[in-house]
Amino acid sequence: MLAQLAAIADLIAAAGVIASLLFLAFELRIQNRETGLSNWRHLLESLTNFKATTNDLAMADLIVRGNADYTSLTPAEKLSYGHYLEQGIHIIGNFEKHSGTVPSQMRDLQLAVHNLFLDLLSPPGARQWWAEAKPRGRFMPNTVRTIEKMQEEGRRPLGPHL
Repeated sequence: MLAQLAAIADLIAAAGVIASLLFLAFELRIQNRETGLSNWRHLLESLTNFKATTNDLAMADLIVRGNADYTSLTPAEKLSYGHYLEQGIHIIGNFEKHSGTVPSQMRDLQLAVHNLFLDLLSPPGARQWWAEAKPRGRFMPNTVRTIEKMQEEGRRPLGPHL
């Protein structure tokens, strides 16, 4: 009789352990999803702040002139314009880097960010800046390949335009 009670107690304990592991796995999955969404919200906030740079009309004017002809800028303007583009590359590059982890509800955002990357680096002045900046080696090799591919293609990807 005691052996049967011990066996039942062991069975109940094993079921408790299994239930605890299932609960922990469920909680971990929820936490991972929330962390992923939090990371994407942080990336969006960074992108919003980057785009807000143009709220300063003097900076917006510099970007417009730099996009038209980087070589016509003064050394100080080239520095500011170059840092603007670098910041954009790093922020938008983070979206590209995490493209495989895009939550399903943000799939269209990935296309919009890719198109933003094209808009950032397609103007003649941005291409002139890239020709100067690339040899300095301040970008990860994958970023360089992405930019080179985008500039070679020079077109939008297939899909809805946002």
